[in-house]
Amino acid sequence: MEFYESITKDERNEVKLLLKRYPKLSRIVTELRSRPELTPKQQERLNEWGLLVDEIDVAFGLIIDDEVKLIFEHRYMKGLKYSSTIDRFWDKHRRSEKTIDRRIGRGVDTIAEHLKLCGIIGKSDGRLTVI
Repeated sequence: MEFYESITKDERNEVKLLLKRYPKLSRIVTELRSRPELTPKQQERLNEWGLLVDEIDVAFGLIIDDEVKLIFEHRYMKGLKYSSTIDRFWDKHRRSEKTIDRRIGRGVDTIAEHLKLCGIIGKSDGRLTVI
């Protein structure tokens, strides 16, 4: 019995693209939420991106393994480069590049499972859906 539907390679890649945009989207959403009034276009973006950012935040909280969470946060939540992530965790934590890649992959899978459960990814038409 699966708790979550299996994640496809395409869905995993889709989530990686979303995660690369996450730091900027998160800052935009925070800024828009702090404004007393928004233009209709800003409100539309806030409605769309706010849900996505909130669900990614929830999914990040679902990562159980502390090491996975730390590596994943460095790479995607803070938006730092892959090479920076490898350098940091190779030097300080004595992890090989393959181990770091596996940890990142587990984090991506956790995010993808949650976004699929929410209906944000994994639609039959293959398009990202943000309610």
